[in-house]
Amino acid sequence: MSDTAFNFSRIGIIGAGMMGAGIAFEAAKAGIQVFLKDVTIEQAQQGKAYSQRVCLKLIEKGKMHTEQMEALLDNIHPVTDYDSFQNLDTIIEAVFEDLTLKKTVIQNAQSGLQTEGFFASNTTSLLISELAKSSQAPEAFVGMHFFSPVDRMKLVEIIRGKETSPATVEKARQLAQTLGKTVIVVNDGPGFYTSRVFFNYLLEAISMLLEGIPAEQIEAEARQAGFGASPLAVLDEISLPLMLHVYDQFPSLSASQQRAYRYLNTLVAQGRSGRKAGKGFYNYGESKTIWLDPTLPATAPANESGTIAKRLLHVMALDSYRCLEEGILDNQSDGNTGALLGIGYPQHTGGVFGHIDQVGLPQFVRECEQFADKGEQWEIPESLRKF
Repeated sequence: MSDTAFNFSRIGIIGAGMMGAGIAFEAAKAGIQVFLKDVTIEQAQQGKAYSQRVCLKLIEKGKMHTEQMEALLDNIHPVTDYDSFQNLDTIIEAVFEDLTLKKTVIQNAQSGLQTEGFFASNTTSLLISELAKSSQAPEAFVGMHFFSPVDRMKLVEIIRGKETSPATVEKARQLAQTLGKTVIVVNDGPGFYTSRVFFNYLLEAISMLLEGIPAEQIEAEARQAGFGASPLAVLDEISLPLMLHVYDQFPSLSASQQRAYRYLNTLVAQGRSGRKAGKGFYNYGESKTIWLDPTLPATAPANESGTIAKRLLHVMALDSYRCLEEGILDNQSDGNTGALLGIGYPQHTGGVFGHIDQVGLPQFVRECEQFADKGEQWEIPESLRKF
């Protein structure tokens, strides 16, 4: 780590939605001047209003004074164009997860950086090296993946693109730490680390559903295993169309992912697109109830107690090992931290690699082999067998 501290006094954030507004709150709280940009002044002001709502809740709990709220809000400047983006230490784009849109934003905004500044993309899955092609200085371009809600989630996943310089990674690390975040640094690849492994969690749930394992049992065992959120409920929260959009951004899909894609597409066509639509894997009315899809095979529940939890735990740990082998992860520690703080992996495991250690490697490999017929997500790297 560098001994040189990079001081952050002015940053630009593009996109005043949930993510951009959350990052703006954290930066303003740290005493940084934030220029929060959106298409209209109303949208930019709504992003600032989010900070006010968070502050009022903190005041109610006795964790903040009115004067502190006023100082924090004074640090956020809603804007609609890039004229205010001058001499910025950092620009963070937090717009919709669309490659073309993000590239346009990067091209239009980068001139607002000061000489030593850097540009960060808050993306959940798009390749940083691809986005960096739209930058005039790819060495000063990095991924900073924040988690929602930003004011409560402690993790920031920094993604190093092919051309990202060590100095840029260090500056991004210092910014995240200035915002009070825990940092992991990973290398570029589809979905990076946390999103990629989390998508396997969601994929495994859909795979089990398509095998005929009841939705209610999948959700119950996920909760009992200690996951931060059950997988089908998560899909409803993020919305099924958004999950399809994420898959559309991937360079290619495995057979298992294609099956999941087709099924999600069918549900969306039926109007079951998630919580906001009032129905997805759950029905949302006066109460939230699991939906039983009559078109799915009606097989008996998973025959052995704990099998569902085992599949969910193992599939994420197995892909984490692949990430380590492929060089997405530099070390096991970042894998454990990312899983625990970013994607709700059960705390009692100590993380994905902690889980493998608890099970014992030979037994872990044997148990993964039992699920070999369930899809490509269960392919075991030869190097894991040789340990």
